[in-house]
Amino acid sequence: MEEWNRGTPIIRCHNVQFGATEFNPGIGKGRFHPFSDLAGQMVPTLYGASSIEGSLSETVFHDVPVRDPVRRIRKSSLRPLVVSTIAVKRVLRLAQLHTNGLRRLQVSRAELIDGGSRSYPATVLWAQALHRCREDLDGLVWVSRLHDTSRALVLFGGRVSRADLEVVEPPLPLFGGRGFRKVRQAAEEAGITLVTTRTS
Repeated sequence: MEEWNRGTPIIRCHNVQFGATEFNPGIGKGRFHPFSDLAGQMVPTLYGASSIEGSLSETVFHDVPVRDPVRRIRKSSLRPLVVSTIAVKRVLRLAQLHTNGLRRLQVSRAELIDGGSRSYPATVLWAQALHRCREDLDGLVWVSRLHDTSRALVLFGGRVSRADLEVVEPPLPLFGGRGFRKVRQAAEEAGITLVTTRTS
């Protein structure tokens, strides 16, 4: 178990259709969602990271190959995305999916974190199992797959409410201005090309 302390920032990269503290009700597929609780109800989720670089790595840069002659993303993919900074008003209890936490679960990082989208059916089952076996569990935390100095986390709706969260920096669009400059800087540091054609 790992604690996420009160006031510690969470940087979210998310679709503009969601508010800064709004949970995803079960749309799409990710490493640890969607899944249902013991009553068969979908568990809302909220993903974030401890840094802007980690947040972008878990979202915008997620599908960029580590080894490939063409490592790029199109600016157009940023159009619906914003980055928000929030903080928690209480201590969160998160299942530790790194170091000794993985050993305790008897699962490797390769099995749970490093796999691509093909591994999601299996990793979602882990999230579901952990949610069901610990009623005091607020979510999961792990070391970002593509930015290993950042923590990534997912919070469970129902265990964590929007009232437990506060907005530190409101949603910042990534398609232009200051938001785009943040993406461009992170892309340059990672050796990723941003394609900014007139049609993007």
